[in-house]
Amino acid sequence: LDSPRAVVAMAQARLGFSQTESFWVALVDNKNRLLSFTKAAQGTVDQVSVHSRDVLALALEYKASGLILVHNHPGGDPNPSSQDRELTSRLVKAGTELGIRVLDHVIVAEEKSFSFQAKGLL
Repeated sequence: LDSPRAVVAMAQARLGFSQTESFWVALVDNKNRLLSFTKAAQGTVDQVSVHSRDVLALALEYKASGLILVHNHPGGDPNPSSQDRELTSRLVKAGTELGIRVLDHVIVAEEKSFSFQAKGLL
């Protein structure tokens, strides 16, 4: 997973056409090799509730040094909500304190996507 484009391709294949929101975490080692792509939360047609502690617990469980946050927007608009931005900020801060890098937060919607890294938001 060496680029936002590679993450988007993986996420769209798995989540792009789903009718409900779900939140996944790509857990990577220090060379960005994929350790696991794990579902952290399942939501409804327009929201998913994610807790920072659950995401970071996955990182600790897999001994990951980096995280790529991934979720979908079934409505077709991949632009992040204020809640998406807030969650990303919280996870970056908490991850930094634990020595876990948040490499990106990718949102996919059918054939469109949004990458926090590509937009310079990380």
